[in-house]
Amino acid sequence: MTMDQGQYDADPFSSDSLWRLSNFTLEILQPSDLFQWNDNLPADSIFSKDLNEGFFNNPLKLRAEDADPLPQLDNIEGHNFFLFDQPPESITDAFSDTQVDDSLSHQNDDILEAESDSIWTLENLQNATIPEISLRSWERYHDRSSLEPTSAYFSESGAKGFDSALARQYSENEYKDAGRVARNDVFFHALFRLGLGWSSIFFRYNKQRKAFERVSDNVRVSGVSLTVVNGLTEEVLRCGTAMYNTRDFARRTRIKPKELSARSAFASAAAVIIYTLEKQIINYFKEVSSLVQIMTLFQRCGELVGALSNIVEAVQKAATDAQVISAVIEKAAHFSQAFGSMENLFHELVARVIAPWLHYVESWVGLRGETPALVEMAAKSEGFVAVERYEARAGSRSAKAATLQYHYHPEQMPTFIPGEQAELIFETGRSLRLLRQYHPQHPIANDAIFRRDGPNLRCAGSWSGIERIQKKAQQYEAELRSEILRYSRGQRSEQVRKDKALAEEHMQKSGSAGDNQAISGAFELFDIDDSKHTTGLLANDSSLENDELGPLFDTSTLDRSRPIHSHRNDFGPEMISALYLSLAPLLSSQALLVDFSCLHLLFKEHKLRYHLTLQWRFQLLGDGFFASRLSHSLFDPEMESGERRSGVVRSGVHTGLRLGNRDTWPPASSELRLVLIGLLSDCNMDERLDNSSNAEFLRERELPGGLSFSIRDLTDDEIVKCKDPNAIEALDFLRLQYKPSAVLETIITQRSLDQYDRLFKHLLRLIRMVSVVRGLIRDSTARSSLSGDTRNLFQRFRIDCQHFVLAVSDYCFHIGVGSTWQTLQGTLTRIEYCLEHGDIDGVIEAAHSVSWLRRYHEETLDQMLFALFLSKRHAEAARLLEKIFGTILTFAPLSRLDGLEGVRHESEDTIAQLYATFRKQTSAFVGYLRGLDGMKASSKFAGRSRAQPISIFDRLLVRLDMKRYY
Repeated sequence: MTMDQGQYDADPFSSDSLWRLSNFTLEILQPSDLFQWNDNLPADSIFSKDLNEGFFNNPLKLRAEDADPLPQLDNIEGHNFFLFDQPPESITDAFSDTQVDDSLSHQNDDILEAESDSIWTLENLQNATIPEISLRSWERYHDRSSLEPTSAYFSESGAKGFDSALARQYSENEYKDAGRVARNDVFFHALFRLGLGWSSIFFRYNKQRKAFERVSDNVRVSGVSLTVVNGLTEEVLRCGTAMYNTRDFARRTRIKPKELSARSAFASAAAVIIYTLEKQIINYFKEVSSLVQIMTLFQRCGELVGALSNIVEAVQKAATDAQVISAVIEKAAHFSQAFGSMENLFHELVARVIAPWLHYVESWVGLRGETPALVEMAAKSEGFVAVERYEARAGSRSAKAATLQYHYHPEQMPTFIPGEQAELIFETGRSLRLLRQYHPQHPIANDAIFRRDGPNLRCAGSWSGIERIQKKAQQYEAELRSEILRYSRGQRSEQVRKDKALAEEHMQKSGSAGDNQAISGAFELFDIDDSKHTTGLLANDSSLENDELGPLFDTSTLDRSRPIHSHRNDFGPEMISALYLSLAPLLSSQALLVDFSCLHLLFKEHKLRYHLTLQWRFQLLGDGFFASRLSHSLFDPEMESGERRSGVVRSGVHTGLRLGNRDTWPPASSELRLVLIGLLSDCNMDERLDNSSNAEFLRERELPGGLSFSIRDLTDDEIVKCKDPNAIEALDFLRLQYKPSAVLETIITQRSLDQYDRLFKHLLRLIRMVSVVRGLIRDSTARSSLSGDTRNLFQRFRIDCQHFVLAVSDYCFHIGVGSTWQTLQGTLTRIEYCLEHGDIDGVIEAAHSVSWLRRYHEETLDQMLFALFLSKRHAEAARLLEKIFGTILTFAPLSRLDGLEGVRHESEDTIAQLYATFRKQTSAFVGYLRGLDGMKASSKFAGRSRAQPISIFDRLLVRLDMKRYY
C-alpha cells in the first residue's frame, strides 16, 4: 500500500493532529433500511412508552458515561467489606424489583451529598461495606428466577475453598494434619492476650523455660495455613515473653524491702512503660480484624519490650548498684542507636536509673547536705567510698577524736565515668571532709549555703541542654568564688549569716527526701492487695498515668509510619558522651573551689611547706649542720665512747658510737639514746629562735610530727647483717620517725614516708662511706705509713676509693636529691605566691589539685629513688654499689695497720686481691652506666618536671670516668 508524501511530512511529535480520526477508522454504520421506525405508533400506548424510555434508547450502555455509577466506599454502612461468607442465594437480579433501581437512585443522591468525604479514610474503609448489587445478564432478563452458577475459579472461592483444598491435600497424607480451624475472634483475642504477656486457651507461660508456648501446634484460622499461622505468631510469642518477664521483674523488685536504689528506679520506669504500652494496645485492638494487623500492632511494641527485657536480664545479673547503672547505660546506648525513634525514651530511662546515684554524688562532693544514707553507705562500703575509723592510742594527745580514713573503691564506680573523673569525684569529697572538720564555717563546707535553687547534677541529651548546664555551673562558680575569697580575707559571709537560721530545717528536708526523690512514688505503683487487676500490672494506675515517662511515647508508639515523639528529638551527642558532658561542668567547678580551699588550709594554717622542708633537712640530710653532727656522732673515732664501763661515768658531751673503731656492735639502746639525744632538737632550734628566745623551752618541746630517732623493724637475716660492724648494713637499724597530722596526711602519705625512709637509709650509708675514705687519707699521713713508696699499692687503693665514693656522694646529694628537690620547691613557691594574692586560677594552674600535689610529691621521691639506683629497674647497679662499698670497708682496717712493722708484708697479697676485686667491680659499674639506653636512663616522671637534655646518669659517669680511667 502506498501513501502520499504529505503523510511522511507530518511531525510525529506535534499535537496539532492529535484529535484527528485515524485513517484506519471504520466507517460509521448507517441505520438499516430493512427495519424502519414507525412514527405513527400511538404515543399514549404502554408499549410505545416502554420503548421510548426503555431499552432501545440506550440498548447496551457501552459508553462509560452511560453505565451505572460504581457504589461509593466511604458512605456505605452496615455491611461487611469482604463477602467471602456471603451465600449465593443472597445475590438478586437488578430487574427483579423496581425498588432496587429506586434504592440505587437514592444511593446516587447520597453519594453526591458526600463528595467531600475521602474514600481512603481508614475509618470509612473499616466500617463501610459493598451493598448487594444485582448483576445484569440475558438469562435474568428472560427468566427472573434464574440463578447465577457458582464460579469455577479457585481464586473466587474465598476462605472456604482454601480450607477445602487444604483438607483434601493433607487427607492424602495420613501423617500430616491441616490443623484445626478456630474461630477468628477467639483466636485473635488469644493472640492479643499473648502479645500483652497473658495466658489464654491457645498460649501459656512455661515457668521452667521462662517463655510462652503454644498449647497446641495444630490450631489455625480459616483461610490461612498452619505454617503461616505459626510463623506469624513467633514474633508475638517473643513479644509476650518479654512483656511477661519485664512485668514480673517490676513486681518482684517492688516487693523487696532492701533493694538497690538503681534497681528500684529501673523497675519503676519499666512499670510505667509496660502500663502505657498496655493502654495503647488495648485502644488499637478494637480495630483489629486480621492476622496482619495484629502482627503490625505488636511489631514496634515487640522492639521496645524486647529491648526492655534485654536490659532486665543484664540488671538481674548485677550485684551492686554500680553494675546496675553500667548495665542499663550500656544497653540503652546500644538500643538508642538501633531504634532511633526511641532515643529520647532511653535517655529518660537512663536519667531515672542514674538519679539516685547522682544524689549520692551530690552529697559526697558538697552540692547538697550530707544525708544519713550517705553515711550508712560509706560505713557499709556499699558505694565507691569506704570509711574506716581509727581510734587513737590511749596515751596520745590525739585521743580526743578518732580518725576517719576514706578509701576509694573503683569497682563501685559505674563504667561510664572515666577514671580521671571518678578520681576527681572521690578526691573532691575527701578534701571537703577536711574543710568540714577544721573549717565548718567555710562557705563551701557550710550546709547553710545549700539553697533550693542551687545547681544539681542531671543528664542532658542535647547540645542545648549541655550548654544550659555549663552556664549554670559558671554562674555557681562565680558566686562561690567571691564568698571563698571574702572568707579567706577574714570577712564574714553575708550569705552564711542569712542562711544559718535555715540550715537545720534544710538538712532535715534533704535528709528525708534526698535519696528518695528519684524513686518518689515508686512504692505506690503496686497494690498487692488489690484483686481487681486483670493485666498482671497493679490496678492502682493513678501514679502511672501521671508519670512524666508516659508522654514520651504516648502517641504514635505503635504507628510505624512516623517516629515516636519526633518533636522532642533534639540534636545531641551519643548517650555516654552526653552523660560525661552533662556532669563534667559542675563537678569541675566544685572540685576547683574545694581544691583551692584545701590548699589554702594546708599552706596557710597547717604549714605544709614547713613540714616538707623538715623532711628535706633531716630525712634527706639536706641540712649540713645536722648531717655533720650526725656523721661525727656515729663515725668519728675521736669522740668519747658511750659504752657502759665499770667505774666510768658516762656523759652526753662529745659522745659518739665510733663505728669502725670498736669491737662490740650493735650498741645498746641506752648508749644509742645517750649519743643521739638532743641532736634533732639542737639542729631544729635555730629555726624557732625567732619566735621565742627561751632555748631551754624550745629544746624540751616536741618536734613537729614527733620527729625522732627510732629502731627500724628488721627481718632475721637483716639483723644478722647489722651485727657486723664492717658490713655496709651495720646502721640499717637506725631510722627517723615522723607522724604527720590528719590534714597533712593528704600530702605526706604513708607511701611517701616509706620513700623518705629508703632514701635516709641509703644516704646514711653514703655519709659513712665518706667518713671511711677520709679516714683512709688520714692513714696515709701517719708517721708510720709507707705511702711515699712508688710501689705503694695501699696509696693507690686509697686514692681510687676516695675518688669513687666522693664522686658518687656528690652526685647523690647534689643531683639525685638536690636538683630534684629544687623543682618541687619551685612549685611550692608559686603556690604560696598565688595564695598570698588570692589568685584562684593561679593556684590551680600551679598545684592542679590536692590529689595532683600529693602524686607530684610522691613522684619527686620516686625520681630520687630512681637517680640513686634504688628502683627495681636498677637493682643490678644497686647490688654492684653495695659490693664496692663492702670491699672498701674490708680494706679500711688493713689501711690503718699500714706501716706497722711486719704487717705490710703479711697483708700485701690480701690488699692486691682486694684491689683487683675493687677495680673489677668499679669497671663493671661504670660499664653498666655506659650501657644504659634511653629508656633505662630516663625516669618516667621526667616529663612532668623539667627534664634535662641528657640522662641523669651521664652526670655520674662524667664525675667517675671523665678520662676513661676505668
